[in-house]
Amino acid sequence: MASVDYLIKQYLSEDKRTLDLSNFNFGDKGASTLARSEKLIKLRRLSLPNNSIGDEGAQEIANSEVLTNLRELELYGNVIGDEGVKAIASSPNFGRLKKLGLYGNLVEDEGAKAIAESQTLTKLTYLFLTANRVRVEGIEALRKAKSRTFLCHLHTDDPKDFMFEDDFDDDDDDDD
Repeated sequence: MASVDYLIKQYLSEDKRTLDLSNFNFGDKGASTLARSEKLIKLRRLSLPNNSIGDEGAQEIANSEVLTNLRELELYGNVIGDEGVKAIASSPNFGRLKKLGLYGNLVEDEGAKAIAESQTLTKLTYLFLTANRVRVEGIEALRKAKSRTFLCHLHTDDPKDFMFEDDFDDDDDDDD
């Protein structure tokens, strides 16, 4: 596999505002290298789907002072859990983020709540959380979030998928 520095050189757009490194499987180590690359200071759109990035890599990205101009961050199809999402939600570097794609990760209710309670993701307009482990509690927190002022497009699994009703009605159990 090519080094992340080489991939940045090959795939960074001419205006240095867009980088799509889909499907390179570089993991947390590659995410860390990417987060430190000074070549990305103007970056507005970062797409990193299917790269085996976990919580450690997400934390590196969230802590990156290089990525402060990001407007869109696509991290779908990785292995990011609640700790990584908490880092993203609390990062002072992501105050300009408008779109966050986290579908197909390992996010649970705790991560969803962190996004809902975030004081820095105030400009977030699009949030994609389908195909995670977020259940009713996390989905409801997002729906009621104060940040909903801007969050216009919330994509989650249907909470009805996680509610179970009794198959039997007490009145139907009579043995008349």
